[in-house]
Amino acid sequence: MSINQRSSFLGVMFGMIAGAAWGLAFLIPNVLSSFSSLEITLGRYLMYGLYSLLLFLIYKKNPLHIPSRVWSKALLYAFTGNIGYFFFLVLGIKYAGATITTLIIGTLPIVISFVGNLLNKEFPFKIMMIPACLILIGIFLLYSSEQGDVSSITGSKSSLLFGFLCCFIALALWTWYGISNANFLKKETEVSPDLFSTIVGVQTLTLVLIVLLISKLTNQQLIGNLLVKDSFVHYLVGIILLGIIASWVATWAWNQTSIRLTVSMAGMMIVFETIFGLLYTYFYYTTFPSILEWISIFFILLGVTFGIWRINKYKKPDN
Repeated sequence: MSINQRSSFLGVMFGMIAGAAWGLAFLIPNVLSSFSSLEITLGRYLMYGLYSLLLFLIYKKNPLHIPSRVWSKALLYAFTGNIGYFFFLVLGIKYAGATITTLIIGTLPIVISFVGNLLNKEFPFKIMMIPACLILIGIFLLYSSEQGDVSSITGSKSSLLFGFLCCFIALALWTWYGISNANFLKKETEVSPDLFSTIVGVQTLTLVLIVLLISKLTNQQLIGNLLVKDSFVHYLVGIILLGIIASWVATWAWNQTSIRLTVSMAGMMIVFETIFGLLYTYFYYTTFPSILEWISIFFILLGVTFGIWRINKYKKPDN
């Protein structure tokens, strides 16, 4: 196995680890159904931030030795990849419905691959056409049997349009984050991908504390309401798993993927989030995938595998 092949193999493995970690975000909010999306989101990123700060202190990193450009980028990624993305995602689900939102966000692997290739010019677009079509077929088959559609959403047409807008803002934020983060890590020599995932977590904590401060000033007693709930222990376990596994570990693994694969290849790895999310849900509810779901998973995996093979086979001509 050549160095490039080994790097690609490790990149795919880290992509699967990131997908497995992110997949918990499909299951845990359903388990914590008695808590609001805002409570779960803030709890998740509070834990992510606290865990990152703890790691930062354990390794005795001096923040003054880290360039300000790294801290500013991390703050921007904390918003686009974490807080801001989930804020608009939750609004999209509320106003446009879960099925439409999931379908729009489900195109992330294709959007990142195409936009990343457009910006970085890594290979001809024709290489991605068949893999992209296979993944899209899989995504649409996967959600074609979902319950609920536009007609089931209560509210005006303007509310539905607002929901669509929020979905596309969420899609745009994470697309920009995925591409910019990958390009930044490949050029940045001052920090490792491991340290950068921790710095993003610290900056995420900064944003969470600002939100909590605003809620305090506006008399929104978020923490006080949580403490009096009967299932607070379940909530605590859930947000610890989301904060450490689905946030820090996922960000760390995604950074490892981003430095080993092209942006387009890394983008395709996001499909593993959906696949693992489904597997966790099946396991938790002791159900089994339907024939249609098996077919959709087959199309998605075929598209990813074929895409990686085509990209690895492509040799960029010398100038």
